[in-house]
Amino acid sequence: MVTAVRSELRGLWRRRLGYAGTGLAIVVVAGTLLAIAIEHRRGVDWSSTRRHTLTAASREVLTAIAGPIEVTVYLPKQHGGRERAQELVSRYQRVRHDLRLRFVAPADAPDTMRTENLREGEMAIATTGAHGTRRELIEVYTEREFSNALARLARADEQWIVFVTGHGERSPAREANFDLSDWAKLLGSRGLKVQEINLAAQGVVPDNTRLLVLASPQLDLLPGEVAAIEAWLDRGGALLWLMEPAMPPSLTPLARLLGVAPLPATVVDPATARLGIDNAAVAIVTTYDDAPAVAGFAATVLLPYAVPLETTDTGGWQVDRLFASGADAWGETGTLTGSVARDAADRAGPLALAYALTRKSQRAIVIGDGDFLSNTWLGNGGNRDLGVRLVEWLTHNESLVAVDTPSAPDTVLSLERWQAMVIGLGFLFVLPLAFAANGVWLWWRRRTA
Repeated sequence: MVTAVRSELRGLWRRRLGYAGTGLAIVVVAGTLLAIAIEHRRGVDWSSTRRHTLTAASREVLTAIAGPIEVTVYLPKQHGGRERAQELVSRYQRVRHDLRLRFVAPADAPDTMRTENLREGEMAIATTGAHGTRRELIEVYTEREFSNALARLARADEQWIVFVTGHGERSPAREANFDLSDWAKLLGSRGLKVQEINLAAQGVVPDNTRLLVLASPQLDLLPGEVAAIEAWLDRGGALLWLMEPAMPPSLTPLARLLGVAPLPATVVDPATARLGIDNAAVAIVTTYDDAPAVAGFAATVLLPYAVPLETTDTGGWQVDRLFASGADAWGETGTLTGSVARDAADRAGPLALAYALTRKSQRAIVIGDGDFLSNTWLGNGGNRDLGVRLVEWLTHNESLVAVDTPSAPDTVLSLERWQAMVIGLGFLFVLPLAFAANGVWLWWRRRTA
């Protein structure tokens, strides 16, 4: 009897030790998995537009920054903005493990807030490299703002975009519909410096210019001004030329030097009617050629009153067409008043609208339109993104392309009036009656059981 009891006790203890060992193993495995999960976070983006996943452009911007990235958010404790900041920065941390985030309560650092001129809610993004520590501040916690700040940090030096002025050009400073001030502000938000230059007074394009822009001059340039632009090209400078149907004759030698010339016509595109645009003189561009300057670009671009282009003697340039009009479009050689119809004198589409020119490391682009970047048209379709992309390519900053954050189509619930009434009546009457009926049925069932 005693032996049997002892054997049973030993068996009981063995089972208990086995249960304890199993429990301990489960705890160890769970703790290990938790530690791995904390160290290597993974997530799945189920949103229809993948808006919680970094765009390819943002990933490219991250790779352009060599050193570690420090993000500091100045918000009070328990502030709801901390969660939004954490969610945004965590997307970048999944790509860059040396990106660190910390929160600072303004009340805990009054001296820092005052000496560094900081405001509550600002997010400071800093990186340290060969040029020391640099910092950018943003107040809106979105991927576009964050990646644009990273793009500004990625530029090692000041890059000046210089606009020729004095001949009725589109101005980066004025805010008229014809001008380019909105586009200039967009370039400025990406760390590019925008400046106008009067070549008649200056006489030469400054050496610190990264890109010279000839934005639709209306009047003839002086011979010395044309010579200054040609000298800039001879020095290997980059040029963006926004042409118009009426090109001043003084620029003919410059067009000949580049090997690109405008045709005497204005593009008319019947596709405008299908898109609800009440102006046939708008070229609709939906496809792009296989050229580095527009690699991967797929947005629809609208070019009003565009002039078709043709290539002549390239003079040593490698010329690549960037995009053209649709096959249904044509080059109208007559007036654009009244009913416009194609006739035998017009040029059949597709018509080239932009060319990229390269020789060695030098780059230039000629586009047969300037309206698409104007304050009136910049926000239409992909005009803004194309304008930024071309400048980034011209300045050899292909990795710092515009960040087009996907919009969320499912964050707002729009209901018709009758739908809202059905939902309201359902919650007020139908559901309570259903619960009451269910209770009565259960009571009756138990009583009769």
